Amino acid sequence: MISLNTSTQLSQIENLHTDLLQQGVMVVDDSSMHRYSAHLCLRAFGIHQVYEAANGKLALDQLLQLQHLPAVMLLDLEMPVMDGIEVLQQLAQLPKRPAVVLASSSDEVLISAVATMAEALGIHLLGSFRKPVNPSDLADALSRYHAGVCVLDEHAAIAIETTSEQLKLALDRAKIQVHYQPKINLETLSFAGVEALARWKNAQGDWIPPGVFIPLAEEHGLIGDLTLSVLDQILMDMNEWWELGQYVPVAINLSAKSLAEFNLANEIIQRVIRQGIPAHFITFEITESALVIDLPSALATISRLRLKGFGISIDDYGTGFSSMQQLSRFPFSELKIDRSFVGGAPARQYLRNILKSAIDMGQRLGITTVAEGVETEAELHLLKSLGCKQAQGFLLARPMPGRELLAWVERDLQSKLEICQASHIG
Repeated sequence: MISLNTSTQLSQIENLHTDLLQQGVMVVDDSSMHRYSAHLCLRAFGIHQVYEAANGKLALDQLLQLQHLPAVMLLDLEMPVMDGIEVLQQLAQLPKRPAVVLASSSDEVLISAVATMAEALGIHLLGSFRKPVNPSDLADALSRYHAGVCVLDEHAAIAIETTSEQLKLALDRAKIQVHYQPKINLETLSFAGVEALARWKNAQGDWIPPGVFIPLAEEHGLIGDLTLSVLDQILMDMNEWWELGQYVPVAINLSAKSLAEFNLANEIIQRVIRQGIPAHFITFEITESALVIDLPSALATISRLRLKGFGISIDDYGTGFSSMQQLSRFPFSELKIDRSFVGGAPARQYLRNILKSAIDMGQRLGITTVAEGVETEAELHLLKSLGCKQAQGFLLARPMPGRELLAWVERDLQSKLEICQASHIG
C-alpha cells in the first residue's frame, strides 16, 4: 500500500490533528506486506495507534467493537469477502465514521469514480491514490484532516430546525454574514482579490451550512433578497478597504434562481453605482448547472452585467455536462476550476490531464483561470507549471470576516507569496 524503501526517509508530520494522534488510523488491506509498510509509515509520522484488518468485513466488525473510532481509515479497494466500495457504502450508514484515504491498484479513472461516490455518500475523503502510495502523498492527505469523526446527516438535522421564517428574519435583521477567502495571482505573485461567501449563525449559535440555507432561500423566493443583502455588505466592506488604500476585487456567487429574476440585474447595477465602486472590481460566479435552468433569462442577466463591466466567472468548471457549450454561449471573463480536479492531481495523471485541458482552454479564450481548493504545495506547484493564473484554498487562506482581511494582508500575505515563490522555484 505504501511505497517505503527505508524508515529513515520519513519524519513526523508537524501539527497533526490531535484526533489522529489520540484515535489513530485503521489500515484495511488484504496484503499483510502492505499493512506492515503502512504501519511503519504511520508510526514514523508519530501515529502509534494503528489498527489492521485484512478485508472490509473484518474492518467493520472491528469498528463496531471499538469504544473510540480511529480518526482515519486507510482503505484498499480490491479485497476478498467485502471490497472497499462495499465498505464505503456501509460506512455511510453509520452514525459516526472515520475519514477515509483510498488506495488501489486499479486505474485512475476507476479510483476517481469511487472517490466521487464516497464524497456523494458524505464520506470525509482525505485523498485517493494508486498503489504504492508515496509517503509524502499520505502525509498531505493526513494533514487535511480537520473536523474529526463525521456525523451522519449533520446537515439534515440542522435543516429540520431551519425554516424559511427564520431565514427571512435573519435577512431582515442582517444576520447573514459575509466571509472572504483570498486569492493569489500565481503569475505576478500578488494578492488577486477575494471570493465572498455567505455565512449564517442562527440564534442558538449554530453555523447553518450554505448547502442548507441557500436551497431554502431558493425554494421560498428569498434568494434575491439574500443576494442583495450579501452584495450590500460586500460594497460596504469594499468602501472601507478603499478608504484604507486597499483596492480589493471581489467575486460573489449568483444562484440559478437569481438569474431568472427579471429585475435583479437592475438592482445590482444601481446599488453598485450608488456606492461608487467600479464594476470591473466585481465578478459574479455562476455554476454550470445554473445556466441550463432558464437559458433566455440567464443569458439576459449575464449579458447585462457583462455589458456594464462586471466580470462573469463560470464556477465549478468541469462538473457539468456541457462545459464547452456553455463557454461558447456566455460572455465569461473567468474560468474557475473545481476543487475535485485539483486535490490529488499531482499524483494522478488522469486529473493532471483534466487540469491542463481546462487551463489551456482558458488561455486560448483569453480568460483568467482560477483553481479552488488548493491544499498542498504540490498542488500549487502543479498549477503554476501548467500556467494557471490564480489560486485559492486552505493552503493560502481560510475564509475570514471582512474586518480581518486587511490584517491578513499585513500579517500573512507575504509568507503565502513566499510559499508560491518557493513552489515556483521547486
